[in-house]
Amino acid sequence: MSTQNAELITQLNTLLRLTSHEAATARARVSQATTDSTRKELLENAANCDKRADALRQAVRDLGGAPDVIGIAAGRAAAAAKLPFEQTMPITEALLADLALEHQLFDRARLVKVLAADADAPELVALAERLEDAHGNTIQWLFTVLSETAIGGPAALAPTGMQAAATAARTAATFASSAAVTGLNKAVATASSVTEKVQESASSAVSTSAGRLSGLASSAKTIARVGRDATLAETEKQAGKELGKDKAGKVHQVREHLGAVNASELPIKAFDNLTAKDATSRINRLSTADEVHVVLAYEQAHKNRQAIIDAANKRVRDLAQELVNS
Repeated sequence: MSTQNAELITQLNTLLRLTSHEAATARARVSQATTDSTRKELLENAANCDKRADALRQAVRDLGGAPDVIGIAAGRAAAAAKLPFEQTMPITEALLADLALEHQLFDRARLVKVLAADADAPELVALAERLEDAHGNTIQWLFTVLSETAIGGPAALAPTGMQAAATAARTAATFASSAAVTGLNKAVATASSVTEKVQESASSAVSTSAGRLSGLASSAKTIARVGRDATLAETEKQAGKELGKDKAGKVHQVREHLGAVNASELPIKAFDNLTAKDATSRINRLSTADEVHVVLAYEQAHKNRQAIIDAANKRVRDLAQELVNS
């Protein structure tokens, strides 16, 4: 066996191992898909991974080598081991790990193309080009999802419960103040406690009509939200006094994320007085995803009009796409 063939077989087997990892990751991501189209894309990508793996196995055999069965099993095991670990990190970090895998696949496909061209193996050159195109498209898709997630938009992949908690913990860590973090935790805990206690009381009142029970639960949520918002506003005020504007600004960002701001703090003036049509028009003029997200969170926490929510989500997607293409 020539030195050229030996190097090609080594690289093809490495691609085979990484492709097994890629397929396992794609299938694991299906449960996090937020739309049917995303689920379909992920399943198709996993199926295409299997086809690429078959082509790589055959290419190894054609060169007189043996597919690395142990490496394939290791690739699947690596994906299985990675998934529990991902639950301890924000979803943006998990997506960056997926991107790193795709970049490695893309770069190795380019290397195989160079080696195949040097070995005068046109069939392998064609295979490498197909791999390069496939991984290039996946990189573009993943980066778009990552961008939408990072700027607070409606991403194609939703974080798991633990990933959402990891993101919240990282946000809290930026306060760099036990007082601010304690205030924030107290606000959330108080809201949850009030809601649970009132709902428990309502549930125990078996003689009360179902309609009244529903009303009590709804009132509990309203009371809890108002209490949470007031506590957050006070936390921001105290952070400003004790820690300065920068730390107060971090608390304010949490308030914006929860829709816990006043209408006067929104980037759209007199927002509460706008019709859905006018509000949509104004949302489409917003120039940053942060501004759109503030409006979206406020709308969801108050009137919750679907037309406005849809318009805000679309605007964030458009802004994310502009960033990706810039």
